[in-house]
Amino acid sequence: MSRQNADPDIALKVVGAPRWTPEPDPRTPPGDPATLLTIDSDGVVSAFSGKVEYGQGIRNGFAMEIADELDVGVDSVQIVLGDTDLVPQDRGTTGSASTRTVGIQLRRAAATARRALIDLAATRLEVSAGSLKTRDGQVVPDDGSAGVRYADLLSGNSLTLDIPDVVQVKAVEEFQLMGRPARRIDAVSRVTGAAKYAQDVVVSGMLYGKILRPPSYGAKLRQIDTTRAERVSGVVSVVQDGDFVGVVAEREDVAEYAVEAIRARWEESRDTASDWNIPALLKERAEDLTALREGGDLGAGFGSADRVFENTYYVPYVSNAQMEPSASVARWDGDHLTIWSANRGPFAERDSLAEMFGLDTSQVRVTAAEIGGSFGTKTPTVSYEAARLAKAVDAPVRVSYNRAEEFSWSTVRPAATFEIKSGVDADGNIMAWDYAAFHAGENAFRGKRGADILYDVDNVRIGVAASESPLQSGSYRSLGGATNHFAREVHMDEIAVGLGLDPLEFRLRNLTHDRLRPCLIAAAEAFGWATRQKRPGVGYGMAIGYDAGSFTAQCVEVLVENGEARVTRVVVGFDCGLVVNPDGARNQIEGSIIMGMGTALWEAVEFDGGRVLNAGFARYRVPRIADTPEIEVVFTGGDDVPSSGAGEPGIVAIAPAIANAVRDATGTAIQELPIVPRL
Repeated sequence: MSRQNADPDIALKVVGAPRWTPEPDPRTPPGDPATLLTIDSDGVVSAFSGKVEYGQGIRNGFAMEIADELDVGVDSVQIVLGDTDLVPQDRGTTGSASTRTVGIQLRRAAATARRALIDLAATRLEVSAGSLKTRDGQVVPDDGSAGVRYADLLSGNSLTLDIPDVVQVKAVEEFQLMGRPARRIDAVSRVTGAAKYAQDVVVSGMLYGKILRPPSYGAKLRQIDTTRAERVSGVVSVVQDGDFVGVVAEREDVAEYAVEAIRARWEESRDTASDWNIPALLKERAEDLTALREGGDLGAGFGSADRVFENTYYVPYVSNAQMEPSASVARWDGDHLTIWSANRGPFAERDSLAEMFGLDTSQVRVTAAEIGGSFGTKTPTVSYEAARLAKAVDAPVRVSYNRAEEFSWSTVRPAATFEIKSGVDADGNIMAWDYAAFHAGENAFRGKRGADILYDVDNVRIGVAASESPLQSGSYRSLGGATNHFAREVHMDEIAVGLGLDPLEFRLRNLTHDRLRPCLIAAAEAFGWATRQKRPGVGYGMAIGYDAGSFTAQCVEVLVENGEARVTRVVVGFDCGLVVNPDGARNQIEGSIIMGMGTALWEAVEFDGGRVLNAGFARYRVPRIADTPEIEVVFTGGDDVPSSGAGEPGIVAIAPAIANAVRDATGTAIQELPIVPRL
């Protein structure tokens, strides 16, 4: 439907739900109609999304999709992200959902605009719409006569269009941009320092805040003396509200110094949990298991099995360890609050700030700055702190975490313990599968992802349980996907080895999934699995996985020597449906591989009684450039399949593939992470 648009500067506006799915999903409704795309009187195209860019490349992908549907250059498309006053409501940039939900809706918006432009041209040129097509920002007749620029067609118009239920987007063979590698739009600004992150934001009259942190998670403030801090030159105020204590100063270093001058007595938790006893405590402190899947008859399945395998697996807490620490700037203008922050969910942050201060959401504006990685962190906490300090001193305040704060007070990936019992017949067919996962955290939600088994098994029971956590557990790339896959895929190799079967042969014998099986075959062929040569200290491993609607299989080569394990080669089969930007998708997968290498080989949060002991890169080992292996990605998805996630699925299979390769090299089963300290 077309109607007049009240904004004189906008010649054409397309309105629709921010997200789109082919079938209604009551868990994540698409959202109220909002402006998704505009074309101004000069022909400049702008698109709007509540998603944020933290390195995953959605700005590129959105621009490519819109430019392809509208037949304009990518450089003529502006992407507006993450400003709650300008963009549609959004649940947050999580779950590898941007391209598969918002991306397709932006394509539909652009296709709606293209249809309207063709209709306008047909009226002006007095020809049928079917004799027209779009090219280079123009509508052109099929007979080769002169076309009409979009800007000229829209001159004097002010239209608002609703996205119809049925929209004809372009077919794959019509793509000029999608499916072809493209350079990052924001690459130059990021490498030259022109991009502005939250720690770069400076507003007039801004002061700097630092928070007094407790010595350990769960500690309660019992006594405080702020006298020395108040006397520090440059300190504007020491703010206290219960256990919340912060210093506001004219310079950040002054605020840091003053916080350290505060004398405080804390009552620490008596929790005896530590990194050495948490594997057992997770099950002891767990809630009852929540059944995710039950089918067949486990008793009968195990009764018909010729071999039974049973083992326990463990993954530790790990830090998100993003390069950019959290930061936020808060400014009050009367009873209106403006936030500039590194956050992955501007609307969730806006809503929680409004609730905290008793405001209507219209009184709070949150703008996401450029973000240097998230991986599940970048939560609103730092904005809460900045807003409280700014309100107390009636001036804008920036709060920036240092590295120790980021490691100690941002959320961490939950530790988890797994118990798996399986039964197989003499031919290597899985007859029974009994799986229990105990994830640290306040609920079992994060532990569900990746727990299901996609191998062919009729007699199955899969359960997850939340367990009391001594640390602040939270989201991490793929949530529980990576940890569940570690336990399952290591167990699969243990069965194969126990039966004397090749790991590839055993998996294929039990895998008929129409998208996962081709991933595994493609990865194995590209890797040369059938012709691999056994060499001293060299091991080969594989694993398969799924997440965010995508599927992956990974084959790795690992060199083990002198108490170290080095991943030398990784081949990935990957199906994420239609690949909008192959270079961007490949970057995401490579980043996932490298990140997953860290959790497999070195990374673990060391803690004792709620106190993090390795809060910095000096003691928390992450992958470095020299650790990067050769990585090959083979895309196996069909272009006729809708796009699915690429940012998270790549991490789920790498840790078990590495663990299986280390076992192949050493003969020792790897059932706990990280691997290197156990070599």
